Amino acid sequence: MSNDRRPTYAGDMQTTVGMLTESCFVPHRYEPNYPYPLLVMFHNRGSDEQQMERRLPSMSWRNYVGLSLRGPEPVVKGETHVGYGWGSDFARRDRIVPPTEIVSDGEFIRRRLFDGVTDPIDRLEDAVFSAVRQTRRSLHIHSERIFLVGYGEGAAVAYRLGLTYPERFAGVVAINGWMPGGFRPFAKLDACRNFRVLVVHGEWNGRSKIESVRRDVGVMRSAGLRVAFQSYPSAHRLTAAMLSDVDTWLINQCTSEE
Repeated sequence: MSNDRRPTYAGDMQTTVGMLTESCFVPHRYEPNYPYPLLVMFHNRGSDEQQMERRLPSMSWRNYVGLSLRGPEPVVKGETHVGYGWGSDFARRDRIVPPTEIVSDGEFIRRRLFDGVTDPIDRLEDAVFSAVRQTRRSLHIHSERIFLVGYGEGAAVAYRLGLTYPERFAGVVAINGWMPGGFRPFAKLDACRNFRVLVVHGEWNGRSKIESVRRDVGVMRSAGLRVAFQSYPSAHRLTAAMLSDVDTWLINQCTSEE
């Protein structure tokens, strides 16, 4: 057993890494010699890192390590703070507001090099990668079984990270979410081929229309991704049937590699 792995208990690890607060779910009867799949989880807009971690035992107490992250942007309704979000880059496509300032490529580079201005997507990516590294230092994680799991706006984060860095992750689970705009999802087309995606979606979801989701699934399949899709007689809620199907899909991805 490696000296950098320690036994812990579910829900006892909560820290802030860079711009993100994280909460780690450790399997019941954690076995240090077993390499666990890691689920990197992104909550819905207006919630926090506890949303996804609380749901993980509904799937399994023992099969996964869960790294649940908090979005960096406070969400306020009226004058009340209701939770957190992931930023305008991950907003639903019907809610994207064009930037008030148009910046040329040259000016963008100048600001980053000389003014120290950093891109929020870069900061988010760095924070996620840092949180994953820290989790792998503390717990025994299978390096080829790191899945991104997102709910609602969190699914947009999972899509962007997974399709931008397909070589780093085993797949994406998108629950009642959407594909974000503002990036090239198949810029690494060769690496994306055979990349695995599970899409589960409520047929009556008024926040993300199922017709749009079906189109995204078709586009991903046309690009060569291995996409499983299942719809449910529900709205935008995360249901027990969805979690059961997510668990089954994840187990199938892990066992098919053996």
